[in-house]
Amino acid sequence: MGVGSRSFSGRPALSLALALFFLGAPLFGLGFLGTSPNSGPARHGASHRGTSRIQRAAVEWLEPLDPNLKELDASGDEDSLVLPVFPLGGPFMPYSNPRLNIFEPRYRALYNDILLSGSRRFVVTSADPESQAEVRLAQAGVVFYLDDLKEVSEMTQDQVKYVCDHKVIGRVRIKRVLNPSSWFDRSTYLRAETVAIEDEDPEEDCWQLEGQVMDLMRKLEPLYKELQKPYWRSEVLNQMNSSRAEQNGLWSLAELWVKLLDAQLQNAQQEVERKMQDIVRPYAKSETVRIEDLPESARSQIGMLRDDFQEQYRGQIRRQLEFAQEMIQRNSHQNRLEYFKDILDEEFRTSLAKKSLKNLAGPDA
Repeated sequence: MGVGSRSFSGRPALSLALALFFLGAPLFGLGFLGTSPNSGPARHGASHRGTSRIQRAAVEWLEPLDPNLKELDASGDEDSLVLPVFPLGGPFMPYSNPRLNIFEPRYRALYNDILLSGSRRFVVTSADPESQAEVRLAQAGVVFYLDDLKEVSEMTQDQVKYVCDHKVIGRVRIKRVLNPSSWFDRSTYLRAETVAIEDEDPEEDCWQLEGQVMDLMRKLEPLYKELQKPYWRSEVLNQMNSSRAEQNGLWSLAELWVKLLDAQLQNAQQEVERKMQDIVRPYAKSETVRIEDLPESARSQIGMLRDDFQEQYRGQIRRQLEFAQEMIQRNSHQNRLEYFKDILDEEFRTSLAKKSLKNLAGPDA
């Protein structure tokens, strides 16, 4: 399930060079998210701008991978475990059930090896999107357990080898990558020495914080509707809480938040495409328009739209990554609740301010 692009009612869809807006970022399935009735594409940006009042800890990154470092020995510590590493954008939350399509040779080998060994486990972590010349992996990652694997190479002409279903069963901290040069020569998948992340407050009663998080989630829904932004349906939220529970607890609530950020990004993309259609339409003699045939003024407007969306895209991807990594790397339920509450409180205040501005500007603004 997913939210598809909205059509332009009564107007032909023009095929412009929209590839310059395609940035290759996967959007999560959003079947349980609502869209405001009577609304077109949302009129809002997806970037997270301004100075945040939230006191965030920095995302914890490993040292950059060394292309000249072939192989290291594991320490052999009793609390350590060597696991394969699959860097993925994600983000993925504990107890979720991701599906992956596997096509790259080294990751085909990874699945063959975890099936042969019987462990069925590997680590998924993020790479720093702002690290250009170097490759830095996040220290904290989640552990995927392979539930089911389907061989689909014949059906896909070997474009995809496996379709794999997983359960995220825990969190680990990467102590060090054992074969960093493999990332660069693609000879095989990465392996790392890891240690489990365990909460330090398993008996702590956090009912008050849990209630505050849920209250803020419920307060955001009517604001999002009025602002014509993606929102979660009440019946979905009513099935959740912010407890330690594996199902429908805080981790599920955090996954819902990540998917909401994806929906906002998708809405921003649809709005940019709509504006591009409006710019190009006066010059369209057919359904195919070459960007080089447009006048300079139109090309300039399109370039500005492209640059603005790319900025929004980078900001939203960074926002998702930072939120997920901060949740994963924190080692107490209370600390995660405090962090999430601050995120929601900031969003509530921002949305309330936008509502006030909208009311002042009037219905046609």
